[in-house]
Amino acid sequence: MNSGTTTSLICPACGQAFLSMQQSMEGPVQCPHCAHHAPRNYFGTYAQVAAVAQVKRRTAQPYQLQPEYQPPPEAQPFPPDSSVHGPPGAWQAQVPPASIARQMLQPSQALQPVGAPPPALEEFAPPAHLRSSSWRNALIMLAFTAVCGITLWFWWDRVNAPAEQPGGISAAKAEVPSLPVPVQPQVARAQFPPPDTAAIAADAKALVTELFAADSAVRRAACIHEAEKFGAEIEALFGGGGAQKTELRLLARINGMPLLLPSGQPVPLFRLVTSTCANGALIRLEAGADGKRRIFWPLLYETHMAKLEAFSRQAADEPGWFHVGIRPSHGLDIPAELRPKYLTFDVQVAAGGEPHFVACVERETPLGRFLDRETDWGRAYLTRLLMRKLDIQADAPSFLVIDCEGAPER
Repeated sequence: MNSGTTTSLICPACGQAFLSMQQSMEGPVQCPHCAHHAPRNYFGTYAQVAAVAQVKRRTAQPYQLQPEYQPPPEAQPFPPDSSVHGPPGAWQAQVPPASIARQMLQPSQALQPVGAPPPALEEFAPPAHLRSSSWRNALIMLAFTAVCGITLWFWWDRVNAPAEQPGGISAAKAEVPSLPVPVQPQVARAQFPPPDTAAIAADAKALVTELFAADSAVRRAACIHEAEKFGAEIEALFGGGGAQKTELRLLARINGMPLLLPSGQPVPLFRLVTSTCANGALIRLEAGADGKRRIFWPLLYETHMAKLEAFSRQAADEPGWFHVGIRPSHGLDIPAELRPKYLTFDVQVAAGGEPHFVACVERETPLGRFLDRETDWGRAYLTRLLMRKLDIQADAPSFLVIDCEGAPER
């Protein structure tokens, strides 16, 4: 076969090369391998496939400038016979350019663009808020200089300060007038030695036994401290005979040791149960001028006769003095809205704990501040209070404390 009238084509379907006669681009061509039938311009030439391979190799190497690819000149086919295909000018006009032949290749064989030089790297510009300002640096330096200058000035002023004149400060202080500072009166608590409870208990037993066994007013008065003040009451309670005579049932010491208010002296306390006082009266001993201990009559008489209980039943609103035992409380027996106003105490007037009373004193008064300062939680106290009935809705009979015997503040 004459090579001048044939050309090597590549089948776009199977990729096999075969020889074909030279003809126009619109002429039909059939692949002898896979029988693919298509116009001539759908089949690529061998030279075009080689050019595609070279372009792929160049594009696989980035950032390297390659000279522009120049495809090799194709072998010009002999012009066909003018008697069959017409004049040569007409045949040459029908030959498509190389660009059209490239476009007819399959996508897998399409020409790729020649590798272009990489774009120039742009210089990184930081954001506006991160850029340092010359004004900012200048202000920082100015502030630093000012701080250093002020520090240096203080140091220089301190080092070169004039020496103080002796006696200058004392003279200046002497010119300041001294104002009297109000001193809040307080009760100075004496330091009492612990009482001899065994000796006091023995004295209490002997005195109570003698009081109930005495057959004369003189013998009974010998058992009472300052008996000359309470002779009538002593005889009315223990001087009766026959069926009216008060009989002794029990004498026992009460646990704990209350303090006398306001002195703070600890005293043992005893319970006395008689035929006319089942709850038990309160007894404590008091030392006289001769050093002997005797029964403190006001506490025994008021608790034995239940004077405070009788006072709570009276309709009159007059105040009265009473010897009582008190203990600080949270005021749960009175309404909640009154608790911030009053300082409250549980009142004990019988050894058995009943009846139960509540003593209230206004906090923002001298007496309220005194009792708040002189009493401690968990402590019991023996004192004498001036009280009147407090008309409030409470769970227990309540009294308003007006005065406390021996208190410097009222």
